[in-house]
Amino acid sequence: MKQNERAILQDRVRTLVLRHALEAALQRLAHLSGASAEEELLRLEHSLVVATRRVGEVPGNMQLAALVAVEDAVVAIRTAFDTVHQRIEAAPALSAVAPTALAA
Repeated sequence: MKQNERAILQDRVRTLVLRHALEAALQRLAHLSGASAEEELLRLEHSLVVATRRVGEVPGNMQLAALVAVEDAVVAIRTAFDTVHQRIEAAPALSAVAPTALAA
């Protein structure tokens, strides 16, 4: 495996691990936030994306590499938030089904 390919693979693994860690942290935050979890997660997502994009504003020859890394990070952040939003939306449906299933 070439040095460049190894670096790309390591970066992708790191991104995947960080995305799963972020999902777990967001899930815990949503659980602790209760009813306001959706709004809090949307504000946090917006703040993280804006801050991450500012990192891409480096001068010179590193700009393209930084912009690509920033966009990869934004995709990982949005994917983690989307996963947690789906879990939040599915939770009320599951809790409404559970009592009915137990009664039957």
